[in-house]
This record gives sequence, structure tokens and C-alpha cells, in this order.
Amino acid sequence: MSPTTGHVQPAKPSDAELGVMRRSYLFAGLEDADYADICAHTGILTLPSGQMVFAQNTPLTAIFWVVEGMVKLTRISPQGDEKVIELISPGRFFAEAVLFMGNGYPVNAVAQGACRLISVDAAHLKDWLAQDTQRCFRMMAGISMRLHKLVADIDRLTLMKGTDRLLQYLVDHSEPDDSGSTVVEFEAPKQVIASRIGIKPETLSRLLHKLTDQGCIEVRGAKVVITDIERMRQIKLD
Repeated sequence: MSPTTGHVQPAKPSDAELGVMRRSYLFAGLEDADYADICAHTGILTLPSGQMVFAQNTPLTAIFWVVEGMVKLTRISPQGDEKVIELISPGRFFAEAVLFMGNGYPVNAVAQGACRLISVDAAHLKDWLAQDTQRCFRMMAGISMRLHKLVADIDRLTLMKGTDRLLQYLVDHSEPDDSGSTVVEFEAPKQVIASRIGIKPETLSRLLHKLTDQGCIEVRGAKVVITDIERMRQIKLD
């Protein structure tokens, strides 16, 4: 599985895609001319499932915006185990903080299913930022907000028990469907979700079975229907 960074297709993002990306925390405050300059140095990356976007410790060449699909960010432990750091869904950037870090990508990025990404040339973006320090401050403010959320996620992983992390994940990702039911759509295979939460796949399966037995949820393939969210919040599974 080889990285695809630097091999962006000649196709350019559509005006609609660039319009959505402009509303992101990185670019929302830009003048039209500034954003047009950035857009002139973008491309489209279309990846099949399992294709690597970039590898850990390789040089920064681009930052990415997810248009369609999902990207899995992982690190490999000294023991060779893969740890899922984050799942990047449509409408989100990844690798943007590396612009200010002065080194290579700190994680691996892999397409979790077929993906369509906008690639923003990192060298041009760095030169553009160097021309005006206010640009740097505005962009770093947006990144700081994003980092606060990541710190909160890390706190959950380190301070909560595995069962509590699962319950929190289900609550955070639940949404009403057309029938009015409260539903969680697993955004990746269950072994990936387990790694993201910080538990083993077999532990995830066991806890989901317990929640089902307690009448809190119904598991329907990649979908979890929460039948009693208040009871689920209060339940003790250990």
C-alpha cells in the first residue's frame, strides 16, 4: 500500500466543493482574492478503499479536505500495533496542523472506503502565510479550536473506563432518523470503532450485547438504535 501524496489528478474541485470548503474554520475569514489564490493550487484525489493518502513521518506536501468518504488516521506502536487516532468524515480537514509543526506527517492516513479529497498544496500555502502574519494568526485560531476538541477526546480516552467511552461515543454520535428513533450509524467497521474508542473488538461486541440484553439498544448491522437513552446513560456494565 503506497502513499498517493503528490499524485493528484489533473481534475480541479468543482465551484460547489470549493464553496463548501471556504466555510471551514481555516478559510471562512479570507478575502475573495486570497481564497481564489489558494483554490488555484488545489486538486482532486480520488482513492479506493484501503489506499494510503500519506505515510507516517513522510514530508508534508499537501493538506486535505474530505469531500466524500472517510479517512482513517493511525499510528503504529513500537510493538507494531495499529492505533486509530481519528476518523475524518466529509466536511473536515486533516494534516493542516502540520503546516506549523516544521516536520513530516505524524500519522498514517488511509481511505476508509472510497474517498474524494481536495488537496491543497502545502508549499504554496506556507509561502502565502509567510507574506502576512495576520493570515497565520487567523488560521492558527481556527486550528486551536480544533485542537481543544482533540484534547477533550484524549481526556475521555485516558480518564474514562472503556465502558464509559463506548456509552459516550454512542451518545455523541446519535441522531434521530426519519421515524423519530435515536440512531447511531457506525462510520467504519467495528474493529476500527473499537480502536478509536480505545477498547478491543471483542470488548466492544460484549458491551453491545450487554446493552442489548438490558433493553437499551438494538443492533442492526452497522446501525445501533438506542431504545432507552436515559437508561443507557445511567447503566453500569462492569
